[in-house]
Amino acid sequence: METIKYDFEKDNLTLYKPKKMEEVEKCIEEIMERNKKTLPKNKKAKILIKPNFNNDLNGLTGNSSDLRIIISVIKSLKKRKYQNLTLADGPNCGVNHIGIDVFSRLCLKEIAKKFKIKLINLNKSEGKEIRLTTSKSIISKLCLEADFIINIPKIKTHMEAGITVSCKNYIGCFLGTDKRRMHDNLAANIIKLNEIIKTDLIIVDGLICMEGNGPGDGISKKVGIILEGHNPYTLDFLCSKLMGLNYKKIEFLKLAIKKGYISNKDEEKLKKIAPIAKFLPAKKTVFGKIFLNNFFIGIRFLKPLQKIFDKGFVPWFLFKLGIRQDIYVHEEKNIKRLYEKPNLNSKEKGEIKKCLEIYCPVKLKNPDDKKCIQCMYCYQILPELIKYEGSLGAFKMQIDRFGKYLRGKWKTN
Repeated sequence: METIKYDFEKDNLTLYKPKKMEEVEKCIEEIMERNKKTLPKNKKAKILIKPNFNNDLNGLTGNSSDLRIIISVIKSLKKRKYQNLTLADGPNCGVNHIGIDVFSRLCLKEIAKKFKIKLINLNKSEGKEIRLTTSKSIISKLCLEADFIINIPKIKTHMEAGITVSCKNYIGCFLGTDKRRMHDNLAANIIKLNEIIKTDLIIVDGLICMEGNGPGDGISKKVGIILEGHNPYTLDFLCSKLMGLNYKKIEFLKLAIKKGYISNKDEEKLKKIAPIAKFLPAKKTVFGKIFLNNFFIGIRFLKPLQKIFDKGFVPWFLFKLGIRQDIYVHEEKNIKRLYEKPNLNSKEKGEIKKCLEIYCPVKLKNPDDKKCIQCMYCYQILPELIKYEGSLGAFKMQIDRFGKYLRGKWKTN
């Protein structure tokens, strides 16, 4: 497995290029071993695993943190006998307001049960008031009181912030619509938030990212990397270059430099680093610039108008205008089992085997295995070879929206 070291003044970062699930596990194990002196000595310490579960789009769409990394982190911590692990995030305001169970759709409840860890929706957790640069807001006490935080962000472009990686991932720590208060002065509040919440370890998910109109309506982009570090500003600074984007156009990174969180020497070092992939930047539509603000979004969340904005023509129309990024379907998937299409030839069976070796987060040998958590990763890659019994429900929308980026081209390369 190829690795690359980046030595910055504020942090030493490591980039991994795992090609299959076994290497993802090895990568995470190496990260934990290298950080054994910083991990809590007390095996009962409160360890918070904070991924990015922005909405109900799974890791292969480029939206949420990949289950391959999540499960590898949990297994590595369990191997070290840690007893008090919590997997937690607060999905975005829209999905939270509508009442869609993101944790169920992303198979997180199954994972929490399987590994006997706590799973907490930070939108509904006990809160504590903090002061941002613009106003007061309520954040989950869990994020302030954890003994050790492992930040597992996703590499994505972002229509308002430019990019969302380590620094912006902590917006999920706010309760419900308090997240929107960050957007009153987004760049400054991103910096303020990272001054309030301490970071102990960052493991960046760059396996399958999102470019273009991120964070929810972009294009899935296979990059195949995992990054490790401790300084969120340095990591995001590096990621902007690896994405082929100009950090001088990303407001919170410009502010981080101004405040001294990124040094002038590191700016010089960044010039010598080559991008790994060229990302299409996110761009606001004309309507998005006008209506994507807290006043308009506040109207959307008014209880008397809930039915208008939750279902039917209005949310579809707002999506088409680029004002909202999400299309929500309320019907849950009900898959009884996944299985190989009958009468496959040896080459096709080999494709399924390779697909599971690369993408299956629980390392199944066959999609019909009873240990399947129904994450649907294998089906997303090989829908022509893997079938299902039951109903796709809301997952059909996900396949329809992102399937063209997944099918065929990511099979076993």
